[in-house]
Amino acid sequence: MIIVNGTVRFGAGEIERLKGAMAQNVEATRAEDGCEHYAYAVDVSDPDLLHVSERWRDDAAIERHMASPHMGAFMAEVGASKLEGMSIKAYEASFLRNVLGE
Repeated sequence: MIIVNGTVRFGAGEIERLKGAMAQNVEATRAEDGCEHYAYAVDVSDPDLLHVSERWRDDAAIERHMASPHMGAFMAEVGASKLEGMSIKAYEASFLRNVLGE
């Protein structure tokens, strides 16, 4: 399993402007083969900071995702925004234990 985690810092108001494009990208990505989890979340203390959380079956699924037409369209939207910083990293992982809940 590959876990992808990161943050993207946008200029003021950009996350709100991009919400429609984000929702479309999340919906299309969740339907991809090999996608186990895909989500964006706005930081509750910083409305211009977006958290990215993904889980993929393998690296090949990530490569297909990055080459998909919907990801290309979304990255064009992000590239046209006021982007102040981005750090998104992939980690190889295996299940260890439940920390809370089921």
